Amino acid sequence: MKKLGQFLWVLSIMAFVMIPVSIVYAHVDSQDQEEEPAVLVGRISHIEGQLLRYVPEEEDWVVTVKDAPFGIDDVLYSSFDGRAEIIMPNNTWARVDGDTQIQIIVLNDESTEIDLASGKARLYNKSSDAVIKATTPFGNVTAPAETIFDLYVGENAVEIIALKGTVYFVHHSAYTEYEVIAGSSSIFADSGQVTASEGQVNQDWDAWNINRDILWADRMEAKGKSAQYLPPALHDEAYLLEKHGRWERVSYDGAYYNFWRPVYVTAGWTPFTAGRWTVWCGDNVWIPYEPFGYITHHYGNWILTHGYWYWAPPVTRVMVHAGLPLLHIGFGWYPGRVAWIHSGVYAGWIPLAPYERYYCHHRWGRRSFPVGHVNRAHFYPNINRYRHHRHAVIIHRKHFYRGRHYRNVRIRNIPHATVVKRYRMAPVINNAVMMNYRTTKKRFNFTNAHVAKKPQPSVINRIKRNHLAGKLRAGGKAETIRQNLTNTGQGRPSRNIWTRSPKNKDRTGRIKQVNKSLSTSQFEDRRLKRKAKVRAEDRREGQREIQRSQNKNPPKPVRQQEEKLKDQRRGRDEVKKAQKKRPLKPVKPLLVRRENQRAPKKEVQKGLKRRSAPPDRQIRHVRQRPPVNERTERRIAKQNRSQQRQTEKPKMQERGRRTEKNQGRGFSAGAKIPLCRHGSARGWSRKSHSDM
Repeated sequence: MKKLGQFLWVLSIMAFVMIPVSIVYAHVDSQDQEEEPAVLVGRISHIEGQLLRYVPEEEDWVVTVKDAPFGIDDVLYSSFDGRAEIIMPNNTWARVDGDTQIQIIVLNDESTEIDLASGKARLYNKSSDAVIKATTPFGNVTAPAETIFDLYVGENAVEIIALKGTVYFVHHSAYTEYEVIAGSSSIFADSGQVTASEGQVNQDWDAWNINRDILWADRMEAKGKSAQYLPPALHDEAYLLEKHGRWERVSYDGAYYNFWRPVYVTAGWTPFTAGRWTVWCGDNVWIPYEPFGYITHHYGNWILTHGYWYWAPPVTRVMVHAGLPLLHIGFGWYPGRVAWIHSGVYAGWIPLAPYERYYCHHRWGRRSFPVGHVNRAHFYPNINRYRHHRHAVIIHRKHFYRGRHYRNVRIRNIPHATVVKRYRMAPVINNAVMMNYRTTKKRFNFTNAHVAKKPQPSVINRIKRNHLAGKLRAGGKAETIRQNLTNTGQGRPSRNIWTRSPKNKDRTGRIKQVNKSLSTSQFEDRRLKRKAKVRAEDRREGQREIQRSQNKNPPKPVRQQEEKLKDQRRGRDEVKKAQKKRPLKPVKPLLVRRENQRAPKKEVQKGLKRRSAPPDRQIRHVRQRPPVNERTERRIAKQNRSQQRQTEKPKMQERGRRTEKNQGRGFSAGAKIPLCRHGSARGWSRKSHSDM
């Protein structure tokens, strides 16, 4: 009994000693399992015209495409006829018009900070707690939750128009704050002063935004049940999944989950085939050409089971309720979760399973490992270690940054044993995979289209300044932005409402002309608001012009027009009634017998006898016709004329034939030839004819 008590005492001491150690290990394990903060990346959802992207590595511009990423330090420049729409995962949107330069400085869950150097933009803050901060050369605008506003940034001034809610403008020169309320006057600011403006938006620009809003309202109604499987940040993309696939209950690794499967794809389809690779932010990012490609190739994970490729959606810490549990894949954006393989002139990639490691140059999300911190013990040099190694996509490396669809250049006849034996793994694409990787400029292309016009080099100076400013305020906390706003002084704009609008200069040119200095380049001034406020004098003059035009061509009274229409309808009804009472019989063509052709004189004599008949007999044979309207009489007269032509036609033909025969026998054109009893002139000699 004593020994048992000593044993229990020793166990209690050991347990007491192990408690701190277990707490430490539990804390370390929780840190390892805790999800890292997700990197937010926006998406270019719509493009019209050409949209250019600045490449810092080359200090040049390339043409970007729809469903391309838009993240920190990205700079976009739209062409003169271009327009674009950008969606951020924190539920903030931006739309830009032509000749507009926009750069994103900070993007996180709490704030979106962008720089609008020139042009026209409409910004939406649809979130409940995030803040938008838009900087311009003349000041910055802060927009709290549930607000919409327009920015017109020109060379001479900036104008802010609130469309929903209240936004706040801080002028750079005086560092004072001005409120801009929806429905009231706007703020017009240049480098020296701030005044109240007319608050009138550009009509074409406003109509385009309204059409886009209607389109998205229809899409939100069509999102179906896909929204309940997605995190709130991806609800805007639910309509794509609902339209191009369906959700199925699938068993995977001993449990049942809800996965999404595309249904309108070709036979033998695999992920990461319909699109292209390009370098963005140092990593190879996938640019899809499928409608559902962006959300399914940058979020979640692809899974192969039961002979089909399924997409497992990401989940946040708050699990999405969908009837069945979802696979625990952390929410995060990835350039393209694949493993790279190569051999000689061939390169390829393998889609990663949910829990396999993704190697890249930057830390994007959970289970992403930068190559600078790669532990060789965790890197799989053997292809067989990957779950989807039998579904590798292999192409010739010359097509790596050229093709639009890799499914057209994919090599399919390589045996799997050859791939396992000869192909080697690579954590990222480098010179070992592609010999000219560091020198080729094609790795930055999002499409094969060429740049029509490039911005002048002068716009790059502001891009570099914003890049440094973004590093200084990398936190981007919403509370910090609000606190800085309260520290500014309150200002009142001048009540002199200006009718002028900001002017912008076309800073683009042909590739051969972009390197010219600003003094020699000819920049064209363009008004950002095409329709300005009409002055009182102009309004009176316009009313006088309208009055003059009305006096020249006075409009007819409405009552007279109605009476005229009634008379026309009444006349049509009377004609229809008359036609129904006595339907006209179709006129048959008169058949002239051959006997009448031979003896026309007899018919003439008979007609004369009939005309000379006594009056009583003529009246007896006359049939009285009922009265008809004028239209019927014209029709009967027309029928009589046609009947008369048909009667005279055989006579004219006979006369023509006799004239031709007389000319052939030496007679003149007007000579008459007697006919024989058969009705022809044959058998008559020249002599007998002269005797007659």
